Amino acid sequence: MAGWNAAVGAVANPGGKPGGRLAMVASADVDSLDPARTYYVWSWLLQRTMHRTLMAFGTDPAAPTVVPDLAEGPGEVSDGGLTWTYRLRDGVRFETGEEVSARDVAYAVERVFAQDVLPGGPTYLLDLLDHGDYRGPYGGERCRAVECPDGRTLRFRLRRPFADFDFLMAQPNTAPVPARYDTGADYGAAPVCSGPYRIERYRPGSELLLVRNPRWDRDTDPVRPALPDELAVTFGVDVDELDARLIAGEFHVDVEGRGIQHAARDVILADPELRARADNPATGFLQYITVQTAVPPFDDVHARRAVFYAADKAALLEARGGDGVGGSLATSLIPPTLPAHTGGDRYPSGADLTGDLAAARAELALAGLPDGFDTVIGTQPGKFELVARTLARSLARVGIRARVEVLDTASYYRSGLGHPGTVRSLGLGLGVTDWGADYPTEYGFLAPLVDGRQIKRGGGNFNFAELDDPLVRRLIDEAQAGADPAERRRLWRRVEETVMERAVILPMAHDRTLHYRHPDVTDAYVHPAFGLYDIQAMGLAR
Repeated sequence: MAGWNAAVGAVANPGGKPGGRLAMVASADVDSLDPARTYYVWSWLLQRTMHRTLMAFGTDPAAPTVVPDLAEGPGEVSDGGLTWTYRLRDGVRFETGEEVSARDVAYAVERVFAQDVLPGGPTYLLDLLDHGDYRGPYGGERCRAVECPDGRTLRFRLRRPFADFDFLMAQPNTAPVPARYDTGADYGAAPVCSGPYRIERYRPGSELLLVRNPRWDRDTDPVRPALPDELAVTFGVDVDELDARLIAGEFHVDVEGRGIQHAARDVILADPELRARADNPATGFLQYITVQTAVPPFDDVHARRAVFYAADKAALLEARGGDGVGGSLATSLIPPTLPAHTGGDRYPSGADLTGDLAAARAELALAGLPDGFDTVIGTQPGKFELVARTLARSLARVGIRARVEVLDTASYYRSGLGHPGTVRSLGLGLGVTDWGADYPTEYGFLAPLVDGRQIKRGGGNFNFAELDDPLVRRLIDEAQAGADPAERRRLWRRVEETVMERAVILPMAHDRTLHYRHPDVTDAYVHPAFGLYDIQAMGLAR
């Protein structure tokens, strides 16, 4: 099966054979190869080739479900939802030949709590597990919330019921880490692999070469076919050059999945042969502008609302790639791929979508800033920069003078926009960003962006606005504890309404991304949980 969108909801070119090298490219390096420190979606998909996790996202191209991976089955729930128990498969081994034990998984989870040493990855477990004041394993202590009754059993103790716990167990930070090989902050240079591939060579910012892990046993792995002999990634290629080299056949796929840029997009869409190798999925990502409450004058809600009304949404959508191929206009936060989506519009921008300048000026007056103010927009190269400059032009119409600050892509979330200290030191009042659910539920989508308990002061923060609202926290907890789907949807809509009232996330587009695959790629599909190609499933025509 081939053709336009053949890899959306189905598998394009099935039937690949083992062997060959899958050549991939990215404009920047991974955020980390340490499974506790990675948060980029495409880095997670690379991690999926190197590491097993307790649960894993399945390989159904139409259903973003989780399935057992290291575990024999889903978590067994007891104690009113406060205890989750998993039993490990027998015979799973690290690349060193040592068998993976429950203690190796428990140690991996304990590393998440060492945020002073290992910042950057998801931190749901810090608030969710009943750990007391545990700070990680480097002081010699074990976490009381993670028990190992025997070598193959794991038991997690929660503070409150949490219906999505199996989804958390599919995140990279449950990949086993043998304590004797842990080098702390340096572990990402040479992590010990339990998946079908191990690291042969890693030159940060330049290349990553993965080769087969001879200790991986296909019979113990229900997820990964591991068809190629090698997976090679070239880092640091300029986005327009990347597209040109991809179309020329030098690479099989853009592993970063940032999407084809404007110039190459027009070439692909105009050529029937190239178009037949392209996919344009709705990714579930939200493209948005974050407004930083810690940077004056955005500590005043009226200054924030002035931005919302002044934004030229039509121009911002065009900068993202236009309606259709680039996505669809977003006026609310929760994407159409989730049940609680409403499409409400708290800040209408006129019939032509170019902004309500009168309403913006009224908000500036309420903020005591009738003549506007100066601010800085943080961004990164490519489409993000186009969006930032478009936003600056639209804000200038009401006297908001915004300077664009272009930051490094590889560290954008670790030490740039995602570091509260950097936000303050550079005065980043606004930031161009996007977000897709860590896993496809309302909690997985919204909580990292708006739950004050997930603010990370040391970097890798995704609650950019540093919103810490008691009402938002309470509604989130009520939604996660509820069993009735309709009531949970109602509560998540209240979360969204409350956040929009606070004016900290300006939605631009519910994303569509144009991906391109080499004609030799087999078994390709866009993973419905991530919106990118699931590279671990890919093979090559032989």
